[in-house]
Amino acid sequence: MSEEGELLPFANVIIKENNNGAATDRKGKFKLTSIPGEYTLEVSFIGFEKSVNKVIIETNKTTELIVKLKSTSFEIGTIEVVGKTDFLPINPETKTIVTSSEIEHMQASSLNDVLKLTPGVETTNPTLNSTEKASIRKGDALGTQIILDGIPLTNNANMQIGIGQSTANSGLDLRNIPAENIKEVEIIRGIPSVQYGDFTDGLMIVKTKAIVESPKVKFKYNPQLYEANVSAGYKIWDWVINGNFNFASSERDIRLEGDGYTRIAGQLTLEKETDDFTLKNIIYLTRSFDEYKEKPGYQLREAWYNRDINLKYSGEYSTLAELSKLTLKLSVSYTRQNSFDQRLVSRDNLVLSTRDYEGTQEGRIVFGSYLGSKTITGDVWNIFSDVNYGFRFFQGTILHSILGGITYRNDLNAGKGIQFDPLFPPTVSVTSPRLRDYSSIPSYDIISLYLEDKITGNILRPFTLQAGLRYEVYRPTGFDIKGLYGNGELIKSENGSFLNPRIAFSINLTENTQVRMGYGVSTKSPPMGMIFAQEKYFDIVDTVSVVNPAYPDSNFALISTFVREQANPTIKGYKQKKYEFSIDQQFDFLGLTLTGYINNTTDIFQSLSVPTIYFKRTFPSWPDISDEFINRIYLDSYTKYSNNGWMNVNGLEFAMTTDRIPIINTIFKFDAAYIFNESGTKDGEYLSSSRFVNSLNSEVMPIYISTENYSKELLFNYRFEIQARELGMWLTLHVQQKLIDIDGRRRYDDTLAVGYFTRDGEIVRIPEDERTDQKYDQLRRKIQPYELYEEDRPNKWLINLKVSKSLWKGAALSFYVNNFLNNQPLYKRKRSSEISPIYDRRNPEIFYGVDFNSTIDF
Repeated sequence: MSEEGELLPFANVIIKENNNGAATDRKGKFKLTSIPGEYTLEVSFIGFEKSVNKVIIETNKTTELIVKLKSTSFEIGTIEVVGKTDFLPINPETKTIVTSSEIEHMQASSLNDVLKLTPGVETTNPTLNSTEKASIRKGDALGTQIILDGIPLTNNANMQIGIGQSTANSGLDLRNIPAENIKEVEIIRGIPSVQYGDFTDGLMIVKTKAIVESPKVKFKYNPQLYEANVSAGYKIWDWVINGNFNFASSERDIRLEGDGYTRIAGQLTLEKETDDFTLKNIIYLTRSFDEYKEKPGYQLREAWYNRDINLKYSGEYSTLAELSKLTLKLSVSYTRQNSFDQRLVSRDNLVLSTRDYEGTQEGRIVFGSYLGSKTITGDVWNIFSDVNYGFRFFQGTILHSILGGITYRNDLNAGKGIQFDPLFPPTVSVTSPRLRDYSSIPSYDIISLYLEDKITGNILRPFTLQAGLRYEVYRPTGFDIKGLYGNGELIKSENGSFLNPRIAFSINLTENTQVRMGYGVSTKSPPMGMIFAQEKYFDIVDTVSVVNPAYPDSNFALISTFVREQANPTIKGYKQKKYEFSIDQQFDFLGLTLTGYINNTTDIFQSLSVPTIYFKRTFPSWPDISDEFINRIYLDSYTKYSNNGWMNVNGLEFAMTTDRIPIINTIFKFDAAYIFNESGTKDGEYLSSSRFVNSLNSEVMPIYISTENYSKELLFNYRFEIQARELGMWLTLHVQQKLIDIDGRRRYDDTLAVGYFTRDGEIVRIPEDERTDQKYDQLRRKIQPYELYEEDRPNKWLINLKVSKSLWKGAALSFYVNNFLNNQPLYKRKRSSEISPIYDRRNPEIFYGVDFNSTIDF
C-alpha cells in the first residue's frame, strides 16, 4: 500500500535470491511460497519508490508483511506523472510497456499511436484518415497479434477485398481501437510465452481500464480530427463497473462533408475479484464509417465507403488456490461489414456475360456509359475460447511454474458477399466480376495446445528459464496416431500443423547486471481471402454485330467465358524463427539495455502470377458448336496466393533511461534502433506481359528472375521529459534523428529471360549458357541506368513538443506540436530520371493538437 494507506493492485513482488515473483491482487495482497530461509523481498510499483525488505520464511508458517511505498508521482488533471526507478526487466522477453499516462500525454487517437514509443518507429501525425496497421521491427502487419483484454483479435474472416482502404488479407485496422480507455499496452518484440500464438513478428497486449474512478470527460482537437470521450467507474457491492464512450471524426477533404473516418465506440466492464476467484465480463460496441465522397465535377465519379459495426462479448473466469490457478476465457464477436464502390463505366459498345462456368453464350450489348457500382456485405462471427491450468512446485530450491492449456477459435463469414446489377457490372474488361455469396464458404477452425515450464531459482546466480511448446493446427481435418511417433501430423489439417518451441533465459550476473537470451518459433495462419479466393473470369467477345441500337433484337453477340481458380485451399501458415540476446545494466540513476536479434521468416504469403491461355473462336453454325474453330490465342495471367515469400530482419536496439534528475526535474530517455531488412521470393521468378518474338515466330510471355529488396535504417530518439510538480506541468521535447536510410534492389540488373510461356500453354526454360543468345534479344527486359541506383538519403532531424498543464484539481490542458520547426527537407530519388525527377518530403508537415480533460465530481 502507499504511505497514505491506498491499496496498490498489480504491484511486482520478487524474491531477489531466486527470481520467484508474483503480482498483488486488486486489494494489494500477494502470496509467495518458497522454501525456508532468509530472503530479500523487493516490491516495486510504477510511480513509487522501490521497497527492499529482509524476510525470514519458516517451515509450516505464514509470514505476514505490510509494505508501504513512497509515492514519486503527481497528477496533472487526470494524468498521473510517474518516473521509473527499476531498470532491470523482470521477464526474459524484450518488450515495451506503455502506461495510460504516457498515452494521454502523447494524445494518442488510436492504438497505432502507441507504437511510436517503441524503438525504430518514426513519428507521424495522429489522424485517422488512412488505415493504420501494426508493424513490429519492420515485419509484416499480418504477423502482429493484437490481444485485447486477454482475447486475440483476428482479421481472418474479413473478405471486403478491393474496396477503398480495406484491410482484408492483411493486418487489423488499429483505428477501431480508441486509446482513451487503455490502461496499459505491452508491445512484445522478443520471444513470448507459448500461451500466445498465431503471430510471427510480435504482440500488442492491450489492457483496458476496469477501475473505480470519478466521471471524466475529454475533448481533443487537431486540424483533421475531433474526438470526445466520457468514462466513469463505480463499485456496487463486490462488483467494479466501468464504462467508456468514445466519438472521433477525422476529415480527409474539408471541402466535402463526410469525407473521412468516423468512429463511435462504447465499452462496459463488470469485474469481481475475491481471494478465491476473479470474474470479468466486457461488452464492446464499435461503429466505424470510412467514407470517400464523390468529388463534384470529377468525370470518373469515383466514390466508396467501408461501414462496419461490431458487437463483442468477452469473459474471463479464474479460480485460485495457494499454488494453482484455473482460467477460462470466452469471446463471441459479430461484425456487420458493408462496403460500397462506384465509378463511371465508359466504353463504346459493351458485351456482357453473367456466366459463372466455362462456355459460350449470346451476350448482352450495352451502349454508352453508365454508373457502375457494387456492394460487399460480410457477416463475420469470431468465437474464441481458451482454458489453461497453472500450478507451482519446488524441486529442491528450484521453483517450477507449469502452465498448460488448449485454445479453440472459429471464424465464419456468412454475409451476402459481392452484389451488383449483373446487367450493369461495376467494371468491364477482359476480366469481369461475378456475384458471390459468402454464406457457402466453410468456417475456419484453429486448435492450439500449449505447455510451458517457467523455472526460477539460484544456481550460482539467480536465473529464470522459460521453455515451452505450442502445437497450432489450422483447419483440422482428423487425427493420426502415427503423429505420436513423428510419422506425419498428429492432427491432420488443410493449412498446416506446426510444433513451435520457445525458450527464453535470463540470469543476474550481478545485482545490477542481467543477461537475457532466447530462441522461438511462431507461425501465422492464412486468411480466408487467400484460401477461398473468388475465381477469375475472362470474358472474350467472339463476335458482335450491331444493326440498330434502338432495337436489341436486331443485334447479335457471342461471348465466351474462361474460368481460372485463384483460391489456394491448402496454402500453409508461414513461419518465423527468432533469435535474441540482451544485456541489461542498472546504475543508481539510470538503466541501459542492448538487444541484438535475428528474425528469419519463411513461406510468407505472396500473390504470384500464373500464366494461362484462352481463345477467341468462330461459330459458323451457332448454336451448333460442332464446327467451331479458334481464330486467335491470348496469353494472360491471373494471381494466386502461395507460400513463396521470405524475409530476414536483423537488428540492434539500445535504450537508456535516467531517474528523475533533481533540481531540473528532468528524465532523459534515449533509444536507437538499427534494422537491416531483406526480402524476396523463394522461387525467384516472375512473368512479364506477352509480346511477339520474331526469332521464335510466336507470341510468348517472358519469365525473369525476381529482384530482392533490402533496406538499412538507423533511427535515434532523444526525449527530455521535464516533470515539475510545483508547476503542475509535464513537458516533453522529442528529437528524432534518422542517420541511415538506405534501400536498394539486388538482381535487378539481370535483364535476361530465364524462360517463356508459349501459346501451347507450356513453359520453356532457357539454358543458362544460352540466355545471351541473339535469338532471345527481344525477350530482354529494358531498364534505364538510374534504375540500378541505391537510394541513400541524408541525415534528417524532426523535433516535436508535448506539454500537459494542470488547470485545477482534476482538470488539465495538453497540446503538442509535431515538427514545430517545420523542417521538411526534399529528397530527389536517384531512381528517377533527370527529365521527370521525383521528390519526397521526408518529414510530416507541421501539425498541432490540443486536449482538455477533467473529472466531474457530483
